[in-house]
Amino acid sequence: MTSGLVQNMQGYTEEQHTTWRLLYERQRANLDDKASPLYLHCLDAMVSSLTREQIPSVQRMEDQLGKHTQWTLKVVPGLIPAEEFFELLARRCFCTSTWVRNRSQFDYIEEPDMFHDTFGHIPPLLDPEYAEFMHEFGTMGWQLAKAGNTAALLGLQRLYWYFVEFGFLADTEGQPKLIGAGIMSSFGETNHAWSLRDELSPFKLSDVMNTPYRTDTIQTQYFLLSSIEAMRRELGAWFETMAA
Repeated sequence: MTSGLVQNMQGYTEEQHTTWRLLYERQRANLDDKASPLYLHCLDAMVSSLTREQIPSVQRMEDQLGKHTQWTLKVVPGLIPAEEFFELLARRCFCTSTWVRNRSQFDYIEEPDMFHDTFGHIPPLLDPEYAEFMHEFGTMGWQLAKAGNTAALLGLQRLYWYFVEFGFLADTEGQPKLIGAGIMSSFGETNHAWSLRDELSPFKLSDVMNTPYRTDTIQTQYFLLSSIEAMRRELGAWFETMAA
């Protein structure tokens, strides 16, 4: 595991483990007909490490990711600076907190907790193409941060928001399915986003990068991505113009 804080598995209470189980079971059932097959396949493949019954071990999740896509995990206390975040992604490392929300925050939470970080973000990292996208995204962001290109960084942050956190991904039949971690980990956001699935904006990188977002309220704008492969090509072409 990348050097950082240490998860204290013995420090969790039975109430916290129960909260985790209720969150997991309710959201897994809610996502069954709404989530991207990519996400659901990866979530179910991680059942031995991203456990349903109790708060999972970060080390066990990292061990599984490492075997499949060579990603590592780092425990952090909360949000970290953007440049540090991009650097970690460039090194194939994702951050997670280890605190769990209380029951009054079941439907929506503004500050990321462990359920958001792990249930929402970690499963797709088991998918080779998604994992490679995240690595490329981090590498671009880290290089642009070192170059001081704040305008380009803002574009990347908006891409992260509208795809990694709150994106839709078309399935093999072209139907919109949920993929963003901010949706996957929130019962309220899932149902809200799903109710707007017929009002999605088509994913165009320039549009996404020029669309501001808010972090303090439930979302009103969603984009539908046709494929991760297509986005990687478009993003690579964009980065070449930024780095020239």
